[in-house]
Amino acid sequence: MDLTIKLNVPDPPPREIVAAIAALIDRIGPGVTIERDTEWTVERAVQLLRDTNLRTTLLIEAAVEGGGFADGPAFREKNGENALRGPSQSITKAIKRGAEQGLWSAEIAHPLTPTTPDKGSWSKTGGYYLAKDLVPVFRAAIDDMRSRGVLGP
Repeated sequence: MDLTIKLNVPDPPPREIVAAIAALIDRIGPGVTIERDTEWTVERAVQLLRDTNLRTTLLIEAAVEGGGFADGPAFREKNGENALRGPSQSITKAIKRGAEQGLWSAEIAHPLTPTTPDKGSWSKTGGYYLAKDLVPVFRAAIDDMRSRGVLGP
């Protein structure tokens, strides 16, 4: 029989909760697994977008509008040659801050995956992929932020 217990605790959890869970696991013995919530939700996507800069939001929006792909050259043409410098790092830092604040697990995946046209040497990023299952999540987050006037049209 599987028994699932869900706890909504900050990440990292307080020491007393860790101690209580560890004691319970010790009493139960082998066969216990702990799963952390590492899924992107609309609320988490909104928080991430709020905690980054406009350039980063534009990149995620381009990936959403592209059905899961933001084309690097097209993004640079529209937003400037240096437009892809920094957004990925901005997301990484926002993810870390969110984990420190207990908004999500530190193991939550970066929503964008870069691609480069030439794997053999340095080259500009060819674009970014947004996982297909994250497209509707981030679309809803962007729509939510627009409806509240946080983002422009």
